[in-house]
Amino acid sequence: MATLLVLQGPDKGRTFRTLNEPAILGRQADQIPLTDRTISRRHAELKPDNGSWILQDLKSANGTYVNGVRIREPVRLKHGDQIKVGTTLIVYSGDQSVPNVRPSYPRDMIDLDVSGANMDSSILASVGTEDSVIIAGPEIHQAARAWKVMSELTAAIGAIIDPDQLLERVMDVIMEELPVDRGFILLYDHSGGELIPKVVRYRQSLPTRSQKITTSRRIIQHVTERREAVLCTNAMTDRRFSSEAAQDSIHDFGLHSVLCAPILARDQLMGVIHIDSAAASHTYTQEQLRLMNVIGQVTGMAIQNARLVQQQMQTARLAATGETVAYLSHYIKNILQGIQSGADLVDLGLSKQNIGTMRQGWGIVQRNLDRILQLTMNMLAFSKKREPKLTPNNLNKIVADAVSLVQKRADERKVMLLTDLEEPFPPMPLDPSGIHHATLNIVANAIDAVKPGTGVVNVRTHFNADEGIADIIISDNGSGIERDKIEEIFEPFKSGKGQGGTGLGLAVARKIIREHHGRIVVDSTVGEGTTFRLRLPVQDISRMSEETFSTLQ
Repeated sequence: MATLLVLQGPDKGRTFRTLNEPAILGRQADQIPLTDRTISRRHAELKPDNGSWILQDLKSANGTYVNGVRIREPVRLKHGDQIKVGTTLIVYSGDQSVPNVRPSYPRDMIDLDVSGANMDSSILASVGTEDSVIIAGPEIHQAARAWKVMSELTAAIGAIIDPDQLLERVMDVIMEELPVDRGFILLYDHSGGELIPKVVRYRQSLPTRSQKITTSRRIIQHVTERREAVLCTNAMTDRRFSSEAAQDSIHDFGLHSVLCAPILARDQLMGVIHIDSAAASHTYTQEQLRLMNVIGQVTGMAIQNARLVQQQMQTARLAATGETVAYLSHYIKNILQGIQSGADLVDLGLSKQNIGTMRQGWGIVQRNLDRILQLTMNMLAFSKKREPKLTPNNLNKIVADAVSLVQKRADERKVMLLTDLEEPFPPMPLDPSGIHHATLNIVANAIDAVKPGTGVVNVRTHFNADEGIADIIISDNGSGIERDKIEEIFEPFKSGKGQGGTGLGLAVARKIIREHHGRIVVDSTVGEGTTFRLRLPVQDISRMSEETFSTLQ
């Protein structure tokens, strides 16, 4: 099974899980449907292959990216890979083990040795911002590695806008391209007074809480005060290494080669990156020191940019919230004015003992109460993320009940409302309230879309046994929708009815159908009418309880 977690985009927070079969990712995909309008209908495909998964782009317009690199050929995914399609960022999780352990308690995993009782340190070399160019006669493979590191960091900057996730990716790149046994990243808190651990990594297994990374505060102070990267060893001045014999036992004393670089954004010091390696296996070079210095500067600019983007997003959210509140307030005000008008007629009828006037006023009140109820139900359905409660149901009965509720509305508008429900229809595992709500919204929308007196709305059901899909088909003879405007009708709070609609009905219907792993297909011709096809796949029986399953037998 593959698990996909959406980190960014319109579907942020959603989780998709695939069975051991190919799955399409896109706007009209059944298995992994996304609402991002910047991706294609069939954007990419996941295929199982010997316990892992292959990702292939399906000639999409905007391309498919894995860890910031556009893929041209099928790519085998690794646990933790980041997939970017359009404005959507997805993290892939498979059954593979994570190569670099990420502790969930970084604050407890670092010990800055203040007194020097446990260790000492000796700075061997340093490099400042003016010496950050990675040109000092390196070998070709070192230059190529430096170029790869910077390319991967640049790709991460473009794909990740969350500062914490960005730091995780920076440490990923460092540990992939440099010999690192342990590493951590410290950032200053909001007050700028304290360095807070954000990322802590070990090359091998996760240690216990008592096995902290111990490093000298002298190193950190030197880097933060002088704002330059340093190359050092953390026990070179220890008198135990004064003799030649002791030098032969360097591994036994746990000597580490250390690189520590400042995280800078222009003139602002944001934190430090610290990595080390057992000196017995590797000692860092001047070229690697320069590379770490550049990584620190690129990381600082990336964090600053990410924070600016988050601020802009927050501002945009507040603006959107204000616009939504203003829109709903105006709509609710109209409903209340309608109720007030109806109440005035009821009062007038009571004062004159006129039953006809009272009935007229009460009819106005009832219609506006129905509008409030519909608005409230749509808002709840749209805002709440829910898992459908599947129980065996007869789809025809659900559809017929929804149609009966809008029959009065159709009669008032002099619209012919027809039903053609296929019989016999097998019971299906469905969420009856959800399907009822979705059907009701689309049928009501169709009634409003046709002209009074000549309008016709036809509601049909059909079960395709070969595909295992049940269809609810709702057709009308209204004015139709232009092809390039079809996707817009599902945008929330965007109504074509003027003051007569909230713009939530179709958005809610699509959300409910997608929660059933189905989709809505719209076919429309301007001047002739529109057909909505609600396609509901037969759900996986394993998702239902044993009690529910037994009732199906």
